[in-house]
Amino acid sequence: MGIKKANVNLLLGKVGELLKGLPDDAKKGDEFSEAEKALAKLQELFVGEEGEVELLACRAGQGIIPK
Repeated sequence: MGIKKANVNLLLGKVGELLKGLPDDAKKGDEFSEAEKALAKLQELFVGEEGEVELLACRAGQGIIPK
């Protein structure tokens, strides 16, 4: 099973829009800063990529998204 990376990029863009649309009070906490960092890290992984991401079952030393 695979997920098109373009779809992942679209989803990450929507999450970014959601974070930008939050009220200023919600942007002051540590959770918001951690969410922005996580989003930036995911966008780095998928920037300019095409094709499919292969989903693999998690094991002790293996993550879902291959490095």
